Amino acid sequence: MLISSLPPVHQSELLRSIVANPIVEAVRYNTGVESVCGPYGALERIQALAKPLNKPFYVDLKGRQLRIIEWAVVPDSPIILNHGISVELPATVYLRGDQPCELREVRRGNELFVDSKPKFVGKGQSVNILAKRLTIEGGLLPLDHEYIKAALEQGIRRFMLSFIESRDDVRELEEAIERHSRGAVSLEECEIVLKIESQAGVEFVRGLEQKHFSNGSPYRLMAARDDLMIQIGVGKMVGALREIAEKDPRAICASRLLLGLDGGGVSMADISDIELMRILGFKHFMLCDEISREHSKEALAFWQEYTTANPI
Repeated sequence: MLISSLPPVHQSELLRSIVANPIVEAVRYNTGVESVCGPYGALERIQALAKPLNKPFYVDLKGRQLRIIEWAVVPDSPIILNHGISVELPATVYLRGDQPCELREVRRGNELFVDSKPKFVGKGQSVNILAKRLTIEGGLLPLDHEYIKAALEQGIRRFMLSFIESRDDVRELEEAIERHSRGAVSLEECEIVLKIESQAGVEFVRGLEQKHFSNGSPYRLMAARDDLMIQIGVGKMVGALREIAEKDPRAICASRLLLGLDGGGVSMADISDIELMRILGFKHFMLCDEISREHSKEALAFWQEYTTANPI
């Protein structure tokens, strides 16, 4: 299965072309992207395209993932996060492009002052913090709850949840589904994709049993490779990916796919990466936001050619 991420709904032509492409078997909407028509309207537009084609539609909730909520210029102004944190210094902050900068101070719990070269940081951008001790306050945010409620009202039952690290993270989403549906939607009707993006997430998976992901289970794992690689380092990636794929035969390999397109075309390294993921046991893949938005035509054409020659 190939899952494609979707652009903001106001990019209507690109949105339609991705959903309609026959090689795309399911679609995912990143709720960290601001919508021109709010949560209900965004899901309604996508559902109107996906449902007639019987394409599964996943609503990707942000949960405990750290994201920037205001544009800023660092180091002159702070990075303002969606969650309060408690962190032991020294600590390193990773922004887009895997470029690290040193975290110098935290103000009011969610304002980060970093030592970096001058640059813009964008609203909605994810942030990774590497430290000996890091505590993130809270779980699902009000916007997550708006999307859960809107999805359930429209008959959408598939959710992804970022930065899963414990059973409590999963339980919070389960309780939100029950509350917003007023008990009308059971977990057995849902599909919940647990996005693994940290060492704590890998350890959580290690403590689970394969029966949690048997046929008919509402749960599914995703190796969210972008943040996961930053969090655990490239040297531990193969082992972590193997654990995820072995635990869940339906696990999804996401992000850092077909990155050669940023340099002009799919590379041998891209193909080797996909082949390794298949050897590890992955049969389901998801294209990230950037590749889906900037290179969807080339990425989907390659996937058609590759899977025709190498059926998954």
